[in-house]
Amino acid sequence: MGLLKELDVDGTTDNVRYFFKDEYARLCRLVGGGIKLTSPQIDGMPRASAAGNSMENQMVKVANYHLLVETIAQALNACSLRSRRILIAKFIQNKKDWEVANQIGYEKTRYYHYLKIACSEFADTLERYTSLLGDADLLEDLHAYKDEKSEQRVNKQ
Repeated sequence: MGLLKELDVDGTTDNVRYFFKDEYARLCRLVGGGIKLTSPQIDGMPRASAAGNSMENQMVKVANYHLLVETIAQALNACSLRSRRILIAKFIQNKKDWEVANQIGYEKTRYYHYLKIACSEFADTLERYTSLLGDADLLEDLHAYKDEKSEQRVNKQ
């Protein structure tokens, strides 16, 4: 047993695929939505003010979304050149696997090998850059580990 848990490369690749397909796409939509500022409506009727400042809360949420998107970009840029090219073409530009393989000049089998390496690299760099934010709950760890996989199988039986 080494210092680090044994990585489940296939599970990590699946987690990264899911992250970019669902979570990253949603973050981008949330950032793009921006903040809608409206004037207060005064109708002369007395009413209790809401607890907290909802506009401030909304602005903080959007600021956090922007920070997360920037953190993801930093993590992508920290990957090796080959991994970065694969990840950007596959998940940011939404190209098909065969298109990415042709673009980088690899056959299908070799491409999938490098895609798994790229996903593992991204999970590593995202973990590092997320930890620099000081809030471990902002993004979940994309790594999958072999011991967790075997524990899940045992628990299901």
